[in-house]
Amino acid sequence: MGKIDNSAEARPQLGLNEADIVIDEMVEGGLTRFLAIWHSQQPDQFGPIRSVRPMDPDLATAFGGIIAYSGGQRPFVAAMRATGIYNATETSEQTLNTMVRVKDRYAPHNLFVKAKDLQGQHMSLGAPKAPFTFSADAASSSAAMDSKESVDSVTAQFPSATALWTWTGKKFARTQDGKALTDALNQKQITADNLLVLRVAVDRSFRDPRYGFVPKTVLEGTGKGTVFSNGKALAVTWTKTAASSYVVLTESNGTVVKLAPGNTWFELVPTDVGKVTIKDVIVTPDTTASATPKK
Repeated sequence: MGKIDNSAEARPQLGLNEADIVIDEMVEGGLTRFLAIWHSQQPDQFGPIRSVRPMDPDLATAFGGIIAYSGGQRPFVAAMRATGIYNATETSEQTLNTMVRVKDRYAPHNLFVKAKDLQGQHMSLGAPKAPFTFSADAASSSAAMDSKESVDSVTAQFPSATALWTWTGKKFARTQDGKALTDALNQKQITADNLLVLRVAVDRSFRDPRYGFVPKTVLEGTGKGTVFSNGKALAVTWTKTAASSYVVLTESNGTVVKLAPGNTWFELVPTDVGKVTIKDVIVTPDTTASATPKK
């Protein structure tokens, strides 16, 4: 895993299209950062990485393994170390040759992880359990089978960041703040087979003396969301019982959602300051179900 920078200066990021799961979360100023998880594929390098935030232990614990980040405020780092995950920071890795400050970017947006070198030093760590149930193919995913609603695009609006996902007929392609988000590995646009847009609460009780309140996404409990797979939209309920458990997605009848094979992106959109827009929702004539409402 890696905590990935998503500021304008950090783009294009490296290795995101090879990640199995990427979680887009709000940080200070209404901007976002990513928590990316690699398992089925491993890039030579990924980054740039930045510091952890208060929600990251809750998001990362269930996956186990290694988490790479640049550092962070003392209580956030202490919480991450308490997870039992191997914490790879610039300090811990400085003599191990597993991180590098590249020359073609400016600090603090230039710290990259030598992923295969880092993994090679921790081969005894076990693989994570599958976080989702997957269908045999995209056409048999829950969204494709149980929803009549086709979508052209989905926008996750944060106070200072906008993620637009456009259905290409095969995948959802990401535009970040008005520009196509690409992977520095091959300059291809970032895409997702599954897009999970979850509405979440935000805890603002931690106050930094310099930067003010630090938002903490609350992803333990339950809430509403939408799963997008194979160009279809399916309303779901999400549930996460503990930091050590995965998010479980269920349909209105309680059935666990099956995702399409491939990679998955989360958009954790705050209920109070975020907005979700589903454009051109088309309901086929043979159903009386209403289109997913714009929020």
